[in-house]
Amino acid sequence: MLRQHLHWRRLIGSTVQIRQHGQLIRTGTVDDAMADSTALWIAGDATQPRTMYEAAPRIEVWAHPEEAED
Repeated sequence: MLRQHLHWRRLIGSTVQIRQHGQLIRTGTVDDAMADSTALWIAGDATQPRTMYEAAPRIEVWAHPEEAED
């Protein structure tokens, strides 16, 4: 089961969902993240370029609990 993650740096290399206002807007692999979790980058793929998402109201990052490194 997916859960929301607040510590984005722990998700580098993980497959995540980016949700805005509760709606799925992107699924992809976290390529990099700021140490303070203010932004992360989803790696580009065949259909979408590498994209940065900033921490903002209503932007959420969801992943399986085992995806986050401790």
